[in-house]
Amino acid sequence: MSRKKQKFNVVIVGSGFSGIVAANILLDAGLDVLLIDENMHTGGQLLRKIPEKLGEYPGYRPDPVKKTGFGFVDSLRKKKIEILNRAIVIGIYPDNKILVEVDEKEVISVAYDVILFATGAREKFIPFKGWTLPGVYSTGLVQVLMKSSGVLPAERMVIGGSGLFLFAAAYEFLKNGGKVDAVLEQTPMFEKMKLLSQFFHQFSKFTEGAKYLLRIVLSGTAVRHRRKIVEARGEKALEEVVTARVNRAGRVIPGSEKIYKTGALAVGYGFTPNVELPQLAGCELEYAPGKGGWVVEVNRELETGIENIFAAGEITGVGGALKSITEGRMAAFAILKRLGKISGEEYSAKSKSLLRQRRRHLKFGEYFNLLYSIPGEMFLDIPGETVVCRCEDVTMDDIRKAVKHGYASPGSLKVAVRTGMGNCQGRICGPNVFEIISALTGEPQRQVGRFSVRPPIKPVSIGSLAEYRDNGKSG
Repeated sequence: MSRKKQKFNVVIVGSGFSGIVAANILLDAGLDVLLIDENMHTGGQLLRKIPEKLGEYPGYRPDPVKKTGFGFVDSLRKKKIEILNRAIVIGIYPDNKILVEVDEKEVISVAYDVILFATGAREKFIPFKGWTLPGVYSTGLVQVLMKSSGVLPAERMVIGGSGLFLFAAAYEFLKNGGKVDAVLEQTPMFEKMKLLSQFFHQFSKFTEGAKYLLRIVLSGTAVRHRRKIVEARGEKALEEVVTARVNRAGRVIPGSEKIYKTGALAVGYGFTPNVELPQLAGCELEYAPGKGGWVVEVNRELETGIENIFAAGEITGVGGALKSITEGRMAAFAILKRLGKISGEEYSAKSKSLLRQRRRHLKFGEYFNLLYSIPGEMFLDIPGETVVCRCEDVTMDDIRKAVKHGYASPGSLKVAVRTGMGNCQGRICGPNVFEIISALTGEPQRQVGRFSVRPPIKPVSIGSLAEYRDNGKSG
């Protein structure tokens, strides 16, 4: 990006499906657009693939949704757009300005007329004994290693947790020559039948899931439901995984334990929206289990309660790529109306069918998110010595004692035992901390609340900030 160019009509934070779809539409309307993303590539997590210099997957064939996504990325490359990869928005300030750290080298100030947050979601994890051992991965990391680096993290592994992403990770791992000993899904099989009511509206999702399951079954991989990862064991690295059957409340059935000898375990429990930047900007959040937890409140035009700040994709409700594509289009047309590029009548005509599509995607997301939600009682079973906050080494016992002594809010708990004060700023431990407080106190999560946020929203290089200050600039 030219450092002389510091003002844009639209800044888009996040280059996943919503971001790249919106960017294409806004560029076609002649607007100046800046697209910011933390990753080295454009396209978000779902569109990761091995760099050309490292080759490609054997027989790689993207599914129709990914193929569409790659088409959006290719289209951007042909247009006049400013893209900042490896860039972090560290602060949002009055007068429509943001501070961005670029490539861990410098901090720049950027002004905008409108900003669109399309920051996506991240994986959730439920702590268990031994989850910090080398050899225990997130399902997302397993995919990143294969897609971005062409690395198979292990020759064989066990995959466990909750959600359809377990099967996507298993499929990719098998396709690249690995051996999956078992896929252990905590959600009961019969509960998944509820999704069939959405079959015709979400046909592509069902066909993709069927493809994953067929590959897994044909490989001889054991698929077990109502199974929970209880413990990861090993001296210096993972050696075996203890699992057990659970009841409908997610609690272990005594005597049902089984041990798998393995050197690798991939775990995931669905996704939580990345709402910290909108929260920092002052946007209202709502707690909606059917949308995946804490999400950004938006109106019909996907504008937040703060004028000229819009939100799209997983941060308005976890619902998958098709929802993100729909919302990227909706947000783009709403922004064009806001900036006087189209009339209200034109906007209504363009958004009519998109509103219907969004309602369908939200409905499917509600089925999906409630189906794979984790019962609160499960958090009460976390052993006392288990680390919950990895950055600050805070255990479940530390949290129990603090809550018992009255530190029963995320903010007070943060002060008492330092949860959420490490490098990740509560991104990993936060969702668990909120659930644990809720389970221990009996208060619903919407009343428990969240950690507060402040700039820098993520760790930033001291050198970058020092250079920014030396240049006589201010945020």
